[in-house]
Amino acid sequence: MRVAHISDVHLGWNAGPDNLSRFMDISKNLDWTAKKLIEEKVDCVLFCGDAFKDAKIMVDRAEKEISVVVKFLRELSTAGIEVIVISGTPSHDSIASYKFLQEINIPRTLIFTNPSVMTFPPTTNELSVACLPGLNRSALMTQDEYKGLPPEQVHRIMTDKITQMCMGMSAQMPDDKPKILMAHMTYQGADTGFQDLLMQHEPILNREAVAGFDLVCLGHIHRPQLIDGKVFYSGPVERLSFNEEKIYPGFWIHETGVNEVTGLNPYGIYSRFIETPARRYKSLNFDEGSIQGLNQHGIHYFGSCIADDVKDAIVRLRYTCSEELAKQLNRKALEKALYDAGAFYVSEIKADIQQADRARDVSVNESLSPLQALEKWCINQGIGESDTKELVSMAGGLMEG
Repeated sequence: MRVAHISDVHLGWNAGPDNLSRFMDISKNLDWTAKKLIEEKVDCVLFCGDAFKDAKIMVDRAEKEISVVVKFLRELSTAGIEVIVISGTPSHDSIASYKFLQEINIPRTLIFTNPSVMTFPPTTNELSVACLPGLNRSALMTQDEYKGLPPEQVHRIMTDKITQMCMGMSAQMPDDKPKILMAHMTYQGADTGFQDLLMQHEPILNREAVAGFDLVCLGHIHRPQLIDGKVFYSGPVERLSFNEEKIYPGFWIHETGVNEVTGLNPYGIYSRFIETPARRYKSLNFDEGSIQGLNQHGIHYFGSCIADDVKDAIVRLRYTCSEELAKQLNRKALEKALYDAGAFYVSEIKADIQQADRARDVSVNESLSPLQALEKWCINQGIGESDTKELVSMAGGLMEG
């Protein structure tokens, strides 16, 4: 069987030039994914949580986001593909949204918000699947159990409970079928890509918990990877922040029952990753020499040099230079040059100014008005004349109410 594994769609992510642009990016990518899954002739899809970005939202926004998920599921259903969907992190996925998806009753689609075990698909029962949706502390422990305990002890108790739950589910599953665990949580050996401070506040899936399974399909960490030979994260289908600038969004296809032919791994499962056409994020970092070149050759020359890097990308630019050079740089012209070069959205232009030691401006005293003081401060910080005028104008408007 061909089993697709996706997660972390996060509909509702709108960090772009307007409130709909990034939502449309995700929606288009989900459409592309559905067509690719049909083209690949997958038998079933495991959707491992976080379909949405925010659990608590207004009804009109919820309706729009749920409709995109329904469209995706119906495309797969119409093509004869079986789907299992589990809810993800409680702060992202509202249980009410998933209950609504259940009530729509899309053919060939099963929705789970609680731990469950089943043989799947219903027509052939070729696989045995354990579902472990995203769980928080309140779902695992009563108030009395963790009241007054230090975080590391609460973390250990939650992890032990998850381990016992997984071992119990594995014991219920027949041994003559591949055993698959789909879950939405952090695996102990995963590369999270950052210092995971939540490790002390959320349950962890450890090696003991997954020992009884042949394949583990996970959501939650936005970094596609394979750990310990059988534990997979698919990551998101669309990049969602600069933390994901260097990842390759996409999904896995796991094919069962190929070990006799290929000898690829001891689990009888061959896996391959398919990259989606996600929008790029691009960070530009300029040093003092680059800023000197900009000032010497002009902003438009710079735009032509970086066109291939920024085309259709979400861009941020950070530069380091002296105060004197910063004063000569026209930030608005720089932003325009990025857009002229094809940037989809310029999220940030940020300076790290190497400030020279300066004497205190004795003219700054209590006799100055707030706007005069602001103008003095801008001059003192090396902010350009046009930006200073705009800041003072904006401040004046705020003061006038």
